[in-house]
Amino acid sequence: MTRAECIATAGRVFREALAEMAALPPRQAAELAYYPGSPSVDELERRITDLRRAPLQQAA
Repeated sequence: MTRAECIATAGRVFREALAEMAALPPRQAAELAYYPGSPSVDELERRITDLRRAPLQQAA
């Protein structure tokens, strides 16, 4: 597999993972994202909710 093919495959996997997480309710996404030492599930849920409400910004 070439470097370009590896990058394209990684991009596809990342895009699919983002779509799966975006389809989950914020609480469930927060529970899956939580690990010991990270922000609390409640804080993660708040951050996810805020990010989903924020308008998308275009790269300059």
